[in-house]
Amino acid sequence: MSTAVQGQVEAGAAGRSGSRLVEVAFRVRELGILAALALVVIVTTAVNPRFLSVQSIRDLLLNASIIALLTVGQTLVVVTRNVDLSVGSVLGLTAFMTGTLFVGRPGLPVVAAVVAGVLVGVVCGAVNGAVTAVGKVPSLVVTLGTLYVFRGLDYAWAGGRQINAADLPDSLLTLGSGRFLGVPYLVAITVVLVAVARRTKSPPSRTSTGVARTSSSTDSQVRRSSRQRWM
Repeated sequence: MSTAVQGQVEAGAAGRSGSRLVEVAFRVRELGILAALALVVIVTTAVNPRFLSVQSIRDLLLNASIIALLTVGQTLVVVTRNVDLSVGSVLGLTAFMTGTLFVGRPGLPVVAAVVAGVLVGVVCGAVNGAVTAVGKVPSLVVTLGTLYVFRGLDYAWAGGRQINAADLPDSLLTLGSGRFLGVPYLVAITVVLVAVARRTKSPPSRTSTGVARTSSSTDSQVRRSSRQRWM
């Protein structure tokens, strides 16, 4: 019996050691990504020295900010063990709808148009969620279908038309071109949202807390039993 108890203790220690190894591996992987990024920047700069100009960096940050904003919302979906492949189509549909509002109603407040775009995105997300939850269909299949549905609606609505920057109010364009202390507004907003999302942690559920307490209690009992038997 003492051998079996000792084996359980060693298995628990091995499990904790394995968890630490996995954590270190993840950190090394992130460092590898940073190293690859640095290599790409160095090679590109060597080929085109203007790559690291102020305007080029600003444009890269603006383009990355749009993807980062979508990633913040996508994270909530991934946390629930789902995926949304239609985010690009939803973005295109809401963007064209917002631009159409400004073209049709030049005096429309920017806040009203932005709220309208958010509502369209909410409706599209509700469709995906309803079909996934009510129809018991995997989100991968649902959003793959709605990707083409929303894109088709956008194409049919646009009909080959384009909305140029000249058709939009200056107050909306300032959101992308305006800067605060040299940092574009959109980039600053993205950094704040990403920081908030990163620091926001859901409280541990009762089930996970109970499991943790049960596991801790079991480990303590195993240690006491092992000491008593060896004594």
